[in-house]
Amino acid sequence: MGGGEDVLRVEKLENGYEVEICDPKIMAANQKPKSSYESPWKGYAFTTAAEVVAFISEHLDSLKPPPDADTEYTEGFKQASTEE
Repeated sequence: MGGGEDVLRVEKLENGYEVEICDPKIMAANQKPKSSYESPWKGYAFTTAAEVVAFISEHLDSLKPPPDADTEYTEGFKQASTEE
């Protein structure tokens, strides 16, 4: 999938849907020095489209895209070079 400005992904499954969002708490933890990187994408499963719409409606305004690859590399390099 794309990258850049994506804040959520919806995948149609045989028995429902999977919605992945970029978790703001994980993104914040990734920015802290001496923390190990964790993918900010977190998946949630739903059986109906109505559940998907309700979930997205509840979370959409609070979501922010993950940092782009260059920013992640720069932050990771800074973090690695300050570790003892």
